[in-house]
Amino acid sequence: MKLSEIAHALNNAQIVGDPSVEITAVHHDSRKSLPGSLFVAMRGEVVDGHNYIGAALKAGASAVMAERRSIQSQEVPEILVPDTRAALGIAAAEVYGRPTEKLSLTGITGTNGKTTLTFLLESIVKAAGGYPGVVGTISHRWGTAEQAAAHTTPEASDLQMLFRDMVRDSVTHAFVEVSSHGLHRGRLEGCEFDLGVFTNLTQDHLDYHGSLEEYYLAKRILFDRLLPSSSKSKKAAAINWEDPYGLRLIRETQGYPIIGYGIGEDSEVRPLNITVDPDGIRGTIVTPRGNVRVESALAGSFNLMNILAAVAVCECLEIPIAAVQQGLAAVRAVPGRLERVESEQGIIFVDYAHTPNALKNVLDALRIMKRSRIVTVMGCGGDRDTAKRPLMGAEAAAGSDFVIVTSDNPRSEDPLDIIRQVEVGVRDSGYKLLPADLNGKTLHPGCYKVIPDRGNAIAWAIDRLSRDDILLVAGKGHETYQEIKGVRYPFDDREVIRKELRKHASGTGPNGERKGSL
Repeated sequence: MKLSEIAHALNNAQIVGDPSVEITAVHHDSRKSLPGSLFVAMRGEVVDGHNYIGAALKAGASAVMAERRSIQSQEVPEILVPDTRAALGIAAAEVYGRPTEKLSLTGITGTNGKTTLTFLLESIVKAAGGYPGVVGTISHRWGTAEQAAAHTTPEASDLQMLFRDMVRDSVTHAFVEVSSHGLHRGRLEGCEFDLGVFTNLTQDHLDYHGSLEEYYLAKRILFDRLLPSSSKSKKAAAINWEDPYGLRLIRETQGYPIIGYGIGEDSEVRPLNITVDPDGIRGTIVTPRGNVRVESALAGSFNLMNILAAVAVCECLEIPIAAVQQGLAAVRAVPGRLERVESEQGIIFVDYAHTPNALKNVLDALRIMKRSRIVTVMGCGGDRDTAKRPLMGAEAAAGSDFVIVTSDNPRSEDPLDIIRQVEVGVRDSGYKLLPADLNGKTLHPGCYKVIPDRGNAIAWAIDRLSRDDILLVAGKGHETYQEIKGVRYPFDDREVIRKELRKHASGTGPNGERKGSL
């Protein structure tokens, strides 16, 4: 594609230099630049891509997009635009053949539920005979291809490249987790959406957005700008009517059909005679096209909402009810989402819950299964919303008999500082720090313990579990690393748990000592 064709697709673009240069790729990372590539210089929170134009040219970039004149010589042409971040996705979409025009594209946004919803929809599309692709928190995948996810929503040029590859491999339906950061930073520019989904909105990311209002407004971009501007002929939205921000979104959205899902009678997609218990979710869901029979292994009321969302999406996409039923039944578990780790030493779950609402929902689900005590190991991530830390501690205390406060991903912060903020919420809920003289004895309800090392915290908890106790290790879910001072160290809650269970089975405690009775 010629540089002039890219400029034509952009607003207020000016070419300095040869407009006939051929472009075959678009990159925002100078290290990926090659002959034939267009390097887009973006201003970031920490670095300015304009400072890396020289490196991109040295690597072989054939042209540059910038917000100001940056190349004195006209040997390499430039496209000048007011906002390179907004232009990146549009340029990449042009170069990669406008891939989202060639498949069904659903954007899923909300604080919680996005990942589980993609797994449900992926399974349903397979049951319907289609070829699904997913861009999400756990991975980006389709067919036999799978890539680890660095961000929930990739940068715009990387996202368009993923869609290009999906189209090449005959993907029919793409489901993308749309983060508030991605929306605010323009990563979805150039996408032609068929459907937008809103799951819910609760406190998170206030370190970035500043307030719940700004957080909501970022989410709304999918519905009030990207969907209306899409070239697709049958645009629609599926919105959670049980969420107050969902109701507000419905009032503020117009120009395309909306299907509301929820528990209430007013919802177009709603449950009928549903049973939610430790074995899963069973019953019937009412839809405009007819009833859907549900037999799901997923547990918890929050997963009922995820299933309702999946059914609402399928109403919009007109996927046969038989395929919906088959696809829902086929999902046995979602990685890191109330994922059970097999154990004879208590009942152990790992979950990604890292917001107050998500932690509450998971603990509510576990309470249905409760036969003895619920023990929660949890912490909060560093360099993120500090206001939610005491709230997380309070939710852990409200839903547990014993709480162990530990590290999550402290990132650049001191882990002990984060723990102290979490402790405030635990103590304010009436929990007392476990006395030192009880350290080696049983878990006392209404007490908590601080163990900064996450591996040691998990080991300490497992070593004190009774057979009917439930252990929840919350916060990291599917993650396979722990980020400390800019370094990601290998760490997988599930593998740490399995390692400690093997030690316990061999008769040794967390530090290799023989385990005594409690």
